[in-house]
Amino acid sequence: MRKSFLFFGTLLGVLLLVSCSGGSKKQATVEVNTEELDNASKVINYYHTSLSVLKHVANPKDINAVLGYMEQTGKVPEVSPIVPPELSAQDTAELMHPGNYFSEEIRQHLEQTYSGLFGARDQFYENFNKFLTYKKAKDTVKTSQLLDENYRLSIELSEYKQLIFDTLAPFVEQSEKELFADEPLKDQIMAMRKMSSTAQSILNLYSRKHIMDGARIDLKMAELRKQLEAAKKLPSVAGYDKEMKTYQDFLSTVESFMKDMQKARDKGKYSDEEYSSMMDAYEYGLSVI
Repeated sequence: MRKSFLFFGTLLGVLLLVSCSGGSKKQATVEVNTEELDNASKVINYYHTSLSVLKHVANPKDINAVLGYMEQTGKVPEVSPIVPPELSAQDTAELMHPGNYFSEEIRQHLEQTYSGLFGARDQFYENFNKFLTYKKAKDTVKTSQLLDENYRLSIELSEYKQLIFDTLAPFVEQSEKELFADEPLKDQIMAMRKMSSTAQSILNLYSRKHIMDGARIDLKMAELRKQLEAAKKLPSVAGYDKEMKTYQDFLSTVESFMKDMQKARDKGKYSDEEYSSMMDAYEYGLSVI
């Protein structure tokens, strides 16, 4: 399973390779709109800040660990109250107050979505700390109510994350078109980013511990399959043998991912063991950059 997730790290690796191989020729083009390029860069930076923050604010592995503890019956080891993961004040401020590189409508939408995300995250951990108190008092009615509430909040957190990804996707794609307009590997870079984003959505849906949204996973799998077939048809770029080899390896790992994910999907239920394996492999993939 580990090999299947190396493509998450490979994506950024190829971006670095392209950057090191000469950078965009747009800087030398007289007709370039400097403001548009600057806004495109800011959109990409906002997106990457979002990826970094979302990994910590509602990490499925952490959320499911809390739910797993709350599900246990009988005598269980005592644990201390949990403080929600600390976030960078600078990153939080940027995400809550995006600049005018987005329209007013999109800025307001992102502010509301992030506000809802942070609020649901705080309530989730507050509920868990209340749960510990009621667990100690052996109040099974209230502990059961809090577990149900945190099940709901875990889905809410997942939906907020997906909403953010879906909102940013078209802006990121447009920004990539502008920034990489003259890059020989532009099509490969954009294809890899799309597949990586879709795979992240699939993992996000699979990570819902107590309920599997099989229909949406199937739709995302079909989308990833379509993206993969289109990516395979892209012509090789002369003079970029090393990068093209990395690209082909990426496509192979996407195929492996789809096979592994389909096996997990066919079981029809969430597995802590399989999810942990997938998350470990995902994190390992990022570490090799």
